[in-house]
Amino acid sequence: MTTLDDITLETTIPGHTRHRVWVHPELKSHSLLVLTFDRLHLTPLAGVPKTGLISAIEAGDNLDNLLGPLAVVVNLIAVRHLKLDLLRNSLIVEYVNGGLGTSQFTVVFDTPEAADACFTQLWRRLGDGYQFQPYKRDAWALARGPLSLLAGALVATALLAFALSAFEDTASARAAARLSVSDGAKITAKSRLELLCGRIDWRAVCATGGIAAGASQVWLYRRLTRPPASLEVMQS
Repeated sequence: MTTLDDITLETTIPGHTRHRVWVHPELKSHSLLVLTFDRLHLTPLAGVPKTGLISAIEAGDNLDNLLGPLAVVVNLIAVRHLKLDLLRNSLIVEYVNGGLGTSQFTVVFDTPEAADACFTQLWRRLGDGYQFQPYKRDAWALARGPLSLLAGALVATALLAFALSAFEDTASARAAARLSVSDGAKITAKSRLELLCGRIDWRAVCATGGIAAGASQVWLYRRLTRPPASLEVMQS
């Protein structure tokens, strides 16, 4: 993953900065991405570029002539927002489109290493007017689900264990009531509730509740310590 220590600004003279090139299939969404000192060039997906084209680009030939009219060209000075999606290995670039508002495009890479490298190189060339945005997460939103499960498990376990304990304490009284019949009446059979409660042990209920509570705490820990899903850079 890209770190702040990996980012250093490139202040080399434009004529002495070699082009950074990413090509299909390393680049999944497009055929070619070329990053120069001050511009970004992107061509539509049309298979693997020819070797001669790559050689000409790396030799510093005119990119407008090499890539044609279908290529997207963005001046780096127009970039406003840069986002690296770590889950999808994609780079989202938002830029000012000729004073008519902002536009954006998404570049998808085959590997996280390629996505990190492009993000790093582009950030370097944007300059010191762009700041890394601290990753913020809503702790309460992340904890709400696990805490609800924990509270529900504890309350349900306590209520059920108390009910079963009380049911066992009154078992003798209910048995005596069924036997105290007169005039040859039949002994009253156990109700469905009694049969159900007789099959459940309060100790098993407490064990199950403890497992649920433990699982909710593991879930909570994983949600709060989950690494960021994206990195963002914005113009300051």
